[in-house]
Amino acid sequence: MKKLLIVSMFALVGLTSCKKQFNEHQELPKNVSSAKKFSEIKTSENFDWKTTNEVTFKYNGIPTIEPIKTTLSIVSEDGKVVLYSGTQLMSSNFETKLAIPTNMKNIVVKYGAVTKSFSTSLPIIAFDILPTLVD
Repeated sequence: MKKLLIVSMFALVGLTSCKKQFNEHQELPKNVSSAKKFSEIKTSENFDWKTTNEVTFKYNGIPTIEPIKTTLSIVSEDGKVVLYSGTQLMSSNFETKLAIPTNMKNIVVKYGAVTKSFSTSLPIIAFDILPTLVD
């Protein structure tokens, strides 16, 4: 048992004492930037640093005899990201700005039993609860 403990200690010391020696004059690979500060990073003129796109969302209300309120929600296609959720009066118009992540290509708008999908490439998304007629 004592021999095993001593051998284990030597093995542990031997393995942890190994250090890689770096050559100070070693060159960086060609695809690695040598920038030391964020401001020194060089990108093409067309590169866009934005991580979100601003989209205007408009809810077009419809007249009702009695006030009807239900939840209006705007979510990602998989439903994991909620961009907006709130109670909306069916007869009132509503507008808000949304910051949509650039990797999100479509959103889903739900109002009661009505669900519609929209592309995030549109600068303005107009939603109403009336069914979409197809010719």
